[in-house]
Amino acid sequence: MVNMVIIIKKNINKYLILLVAIMGMIPALVLAAPGIPHQFYGTVSYTDGSSISSGTVKAKIGGVVVESVAISNSKYGYTPDLFFVTDPDGDRTGTTISFFVNDVETGTTAVFANGGYTNLNLSISGSSSTSGGSTSTSGGSTTSGGGGGGGGSAVAITTTIPTTLSAAAQKVDANKDNKIDVLDFNTLMVNWGKTTANNIADFNGDSKVDIFDFNMLMINWTK
Repeated sequence: MVNMVIIIKKNINKYLILLVAIMGMIPALVLAAPGIPHQFYGTVSYTDGSSISSGTVKAKIGGVVVESVAISNSKYGYTPDLFFVTDPDGDRTGTTISFFVNDVETGTTAVFANGGYTNLNLSISGSSSTSGGSTSTSGGSTTSGGGGGGGGSAVAITTTIPTTLSAAAQKVDANKDNKIDVLDFNTLMVNWGKTTANNIADFNGDSKVDIFDFNMLMINWTK
């Protein structure tokens, strides 16, 4: 009887040690998971109100560029060029993001929030009249450079990228670039809530784009 009690106590101690070890691992697993990105969009202009029709918008955290996107029609972050600041290690909540237009600091900042969706209009000093190039004409004629060599025909080249992804990760690689990243997340968000069959973002094949597809994406993130 005494021996049985000792054996039971030893087994209980083993289970307690195992439970403590598992509980200690949970925070590490949570911290390792990527967080949901923060989306930004808005207009881009000079402080005098004139528009900036081209260039790039960059987001920096701690002086490091974490995202950039092209300016189109004096706007950034609109479909198809969505602007997501990602959270690859799940540790950016509450950090300050600085924004730059054509490598000029705007002075506008935002605080990162997982799942954030922010309309943020950006502006920099100057005007469109001082930033554009000049055009000159002579004798009533206009000459455009770089017009030579136009006689060739276009040749289409198809490149197949070999995949190193697991079978599960390939299901959520929406754009088939051999990476599970913010571009695949963009596809998920654009199709969120749709219930059509064969949707590109319906990763689990149940004819719905929902939280289950999001879970699959997070599990395979950056693989």
